[in-house]
Amino acid sequence: MSQKILIVEDDAILVEMYQTKFEMEGFEVTTAYSGKEALQKLKEGFVPDLIVLDILMPDVNGFEVLKEMKQEPNYRQIPVIMLTNLGESKIDMNKELSYALGVRDFLIKSKHTPDEIVEKIRQVLS
Repeated sequence: MSQKILIVEDDAILVEMYQTKFEMEGFEVTTAYSGKEALQKLKEGFVPDLIVLDILMPDVNGFEVLKEMKQEPNYRQIPVIMLTNLGESKIDMNKELSYALGVRDFLIKSKHTPDEIVEKIRQVLS
């Protein structure tokens, strides 16, 4: 049975690229274009094996999604990889906050190819 990944990202081009890559690698992919949509999918009972989460999004940002997830026993244990393009000056602060909220990895979109992201996902899921 293939592992389920939830991509939470507001950039449709990136979503399409990651979804295509992840599906080619054998993952089952569900997408959410906002934090609010991601939380709704979880509340409706969708439990992915891993979440790839952007920080900057309309309505509910990635940190708010994480905080809400941590309060729910049903999805507190779902591993999360943060994937962002925040400017260099904000990286350290956001990386620290991400790890404090239980994120498994923190990746900069522009510094990682889809292949490298798949590799990180495999590491976290193994």
